[in-house]
Amino acid sequence: MLYILSTSVVESVISSAIICCGSSIRARDLKKLNKMSRGKSHRRSEATRRRVEATRAQRVGMSQPSSEFVPRCGTGWRHKVNEWPMSEVTLHRHKLVIPAGSPGEKFVLLIGASHLRSIADGIVPMPGNRIAFGIMSTPGACADDLCREVLHAVVPREPDAVYVMAPSNNLTASKTPEQTGQAFERYLLAVLSRWPKVFCTAMVPRLKESEDKMRAFQQEFHRRTNRLGMIYHPVDDYFPRTRPHLWSRDGIHLSDEHGMPLLAELMWIAAYQFLETPEPKPLVQSQVSRRYKPRFVPRVVVKGVERAPPPTPSEWTLVKSGRK
Repeated sequence: MLYILSTSVVESVISSAIICCGSSIRARDLKKLNKMSRGKSHRRSEATRRRVEATRAQRVGMSQPSSEFVPRCGTGWRHKVNEWPMSEVTLHRHKLVIPAGSPGEKFVLLIGASHLRSIADGIVPMPGNRIAFGIMSTPGACADDLCREVLHAVVPREPDAVYVMAPSNNLTASKTPEQTGQAFERYLLAVLSRWPKVFCTAMVPRLKESEDKMRAFQQEFHRRTNRLGMIYHPVDDYFPRTRPHLWSRDGIHLSDEHGMPLLAELMWIAAYQFLETPEPKPLVQSQVSRRYKPRFVPRVVVKGVERAPPPTPSEWTLVKSGRK
């Protein structure tokens, strides 16, 4: 008769044998015996676990990095980072710049992370006129951090529109695009709770991340903005990987001489289009109900012998019983 013993029982028996016999079996020999006791079943369970993890990653849209992908560095220049005050909300460096109001100018508030540093410090100016841009920049912040900053921000001037940049820091802060999409939607809802007119732009691509990974995150950002009925501006086509001078040497931030001026121009165009495009009219307009007036008034015509009208009450005759 065969008896099947569990792994724990086998380990206890082996340990007891070592103690009783006083054998000098080394630790690696004990480990080998434990591995032999687990056998093929352990290897099968490990393989199954790896297959489940790979399937879960594909289901949420996270593609496996290609073995051919090599992170690259940019060739452009970026200014030395200036010291900013620390935010008490997120413990990140934070800066809020509100321009002075001018007659005839619209005010647009830009909200983003470290890509807005050079604009907030005045190193890269915003092009064009007729629009005054305010900057709310929180370097290193992900979607959840930006959400808290928006809810606690004190903006002394009411913006005509709010321009939200999709946070590229979620490429490393989140494990999957689905987690990033949930955080991004909470972030957008927080912005909408404060200002009604909001539109978005895609996150700035990086040379340090694979195109498949960035595409999955960009699609998730686009899907969340469409769910909320917001305008989303993609920018990937304007920053091809074949132009490394658009990025600084870290391969993450845009260069101040080439990349950031292009991004500033794209943001100005998007803001101008958003402000000048009239709001769509509702499909069904409410109308005041008017009193019905028929086109034709019907006439009643009676044909036949006309009856004599009844006598007036003064011509009536009193009739008593017993008299003719």
